[in-house]
Amino acid sequence: MTDFDYKKYSLENLENWVEDALGSSDATPQEIYDVIQKVVSESYYHYKHHASRAYELMEKLNGGVTFTSCDKDDPSPECQRSWNDFWEQYYYPEEVLNAMCDEAEKQDKVSKWRLPVQVDGLTGECYIQLPDDLLRASNLKEGDQVEWIDRKDGSFEMRKVDGIK
Repeated sequence: MTDFDYKKYSLENLENWVEDALGSSDATPQEIYDVIQKVVSESYYHYKHHASRAYELMEKLNGGVTFTSCDKDDPSPECQRSWNDFWEQYYYPEEVLNAMCDEAEKQDKVSKWRLPVQVDGLTGECYIQLPDDLLRASNLKEGDQVEWIDRKDGSFEMRKVDGIK
């Protein structure tokens, strides 16, 4: 069994979807642009929200000490110093990262996946393809029934159904 290359899979799907949208006589270039911009914007704000929550928690864990909010493009000396200090503190050589990834894989701790919704070109039905690592982690095989639970935050939890309800 070969390892699933999720990056290649995702980029190929993006390419196919853009080609499909361009080939559609109904979708205008502006509409295609608007959809891509919306997806990127929603992702940005999603992760920004989570980063903000983590920042607030770090502040509490550090006894209420406030941090200067900076990014890499802020030219002020304190922001440049904070930015560099942060990355030096959390920099890991590639071999350490590989060892960490190998250990995490052994422990099978991955519990979240972002899966693209696909549309069958012939039937128009929507579906998602579950990667092999998700199937292994969820102890699922083809034909198993699953239950989808809306977590009310834009994500869904998947649970294997044990028997008929």
